[in-house]
Amino acid sequence: MALICGHDAPAYGLPLCEHIRTAATDPLDHYVHYTGRGVERQRICALCRNEAATAVVAAVCETCFDATEGSSLGVLGRPQTLDASRPVRGMVETTQLPAEAGPVLDIAPTEHGFVLLCDDGRILRWDTDSGTCTEAARSTVRVPADTKPWCGREQALRLHASRDGAFAAVVIDYGRTGEVIDLSTGAVTIPLENDGYYSSTVPFSLAFTEHAGRTVVLYRTEWRIIEAADAATGAALTRIPMADPHSDWSGYFHGALHPSPAGTRIASDAWWWHPVGQTFVWTLDRWLTDGESAWTEDTGRWQLPACDYYWNRPVVWLDEDRLVLGGLGDDEEELVPGARVFLLGRGQGESVLKEVAAFGGPDGHFFAADGLLFSSSQAGLEIWDPAGGARLGTLADFRPTHHDRTRGELVELSAIGLRRWSTTHAAR
Repeated sequence: MALICGHDAPAYGLPLCEHIRTAATDPLDHYVHYTGRGVERQRICALCRNEAATAVVAAVCETCFDATEGSSLGVLGRPQTLDASRPVRGMVETTQLPAEAGPVLDIAPTEHGFVLLCDDGRILRWDTDSGTCTEAARSTVRVPADTKPWCGREQALRLHASRDGAFAAVVIDYGRTGEVIDLSTGAVTIPLENDGYYSSTVPFSLAFTEHAGRTVVLYRTEWRIIEAADAATGAALTRIPMADPHSDWSGYFHGALHPSPAGTRIASDAWWWHPVGQTFVWTLDRWLTDGESAWTEDTGRWQLPACDYYWNRPVVWLDEDRLVLGGLGDDEEELVPGARVFLLGRGQGESVLKEVAAFGGPDGHFFAADGLLFSSSQAGLEIWDPAGGARLGTLADFRPTHHDRTRGELVELSAIGLRRWSTTHAAR
């Protein structure tokens, strides 16, 4: 059956108002209008703005849609937020930071407590159960005094730690240097430096994982290269190969790295020219086992939908197969708070990507536990059902910054200490 444009072809893109569809000369600029029915949206022109609810819209084919592509005027309305809120159980408890720590810049949860990064470079091991706190190392990484932020992205020290707390890394987010430290000796095992090429656009790419009985650190050495090394010795294990820059799997400026809960996959919140943000996922265990040869076949890698001019977005794994991206829309100027849930599968020797849910509302930092999605923003902590998209509850005065998986807690680093809340209180 022919579309309203007269072509017998599949519908493409968003439905368009009649003025955009019938523009006789240059394409009309447009608003993205959310109708308030789920995440339904359409494109309407300025003439329809004041009567958006009654605008006459219809779908067209790909050729006609592309021919109407004007500039964006912004967003009207918001996606529907499904609210099934109930009182949130459990209290937010505060644990005072150790007096000897002084000002704390960052924390990293481990199996045996927390690792603390102090503003004088000391790295402390802190067992919150026993209250013991000991100095393990001193970092020499400092943010250069003459740095200037790019698009508001301030350079800052960031602390990472291995799951068992044996190793830590101090890096400069939106910078180019850092170091991996053995916390049993205080020695630097790997001095870190990327090539500095557009490094001011992304957090320093680094993550710890485990493979074949040893702790492995993944880090960006060049703008499109992630290397894996033995955290104890610094010995190189493998890296993303220097492939043809025009191929599908290269040309990414790698950003924050997000390993899946069991460490079988990893997501890079990356971007590529012009610039376009695009989260990129690959299979960790296969790469660490087979090395660069794991990249010779077009399998075990997934490209998630792109978004013009937007990266450094909320990213979290629900489990080994489901990844959540923050934000609805495909252009930074048209982005609204929300979440998209993707299933990353395999079928007939190929990687398969399926969007299984999309809903409005979640904003800020994302966390996940027990099959639920948590968002931390100025509104506080909000709890979401990632299947149905409903908000299940809110803690208005709690804005967690870290996830302590071992103790099942979300943690907010504040000036007075750690504010902690157990995710088990949200269990359905």
